[in-house]
Amino acid sequence: MINFADEKALLNEIKAGNQDAFKFLFDSYYPRLRGYASRFVQDEETIRDILQESFLKFWEKRLYLNNISLSSLLFAMVRNACLNYLKHLQIVEQYSLDYLEKVGGQEELYYADFNLDPEYSLLYKELQEQITLVINSLPPRCREVFLLSRLKKMKNREISEILHISSTAVEKHIAKALSYFSKHFKDKYPLDIYIAILAWILWE
Repeated sequence: MINFADEKALLNEIKAGNQDAFKFLFDSYYPRLRGYASRFVQDEETIRDILQESFLKFWEKRLYLNNISLSSLLFAMVRNACLNYLKHLQIVEQYSLDYLEKVGGQEELYYADFNLDPEYSLLYKELQEQITLVINSLPPRCREVFLLSRLKKMKNREISEILHISSTAVEKHIAKALSYFSKHFKDKYPLDIYIAILAWILWE
């Protein structure tokens, strides 16, 4: 019997399309992620939608994942989804740092996007520059596919139709782009920064 408690084995099974493994992941993390999302969003229906969409994105992008902390990635993806929702409501600026200072434990780092400290502003500026550097270093077709996927929010099928290439080719280009980002950020920055970049790539 496969030990789903082992993250590496669990990820391998999910990548292989094992829906029992994915259900195990969902059941194991949903309660914590729900509690985490509720710190950002108060509406229960919105929280359910955010979590369902996050898990769906995870499943859709599972083939691109290698040697990653499932817990860190899921929390980062949910954080991004909550942040996007709050930005949509234009209320991000209303969150006070006093509230954020009360957040403790290992989940504290996932609130970095709200931190207005000058040090973080400099870091984000640096990361934006590094992201642009990686994008510009991608092979032309790979860069074109990545930008359509990440910035234009297009599905793989839509990209394949526009560029007249197969969906498999689109997947390979996205995987190659992810590999470029991984090589660039994984060794150069702390794990939490690498996870944040990965979550940004996966979240469309």
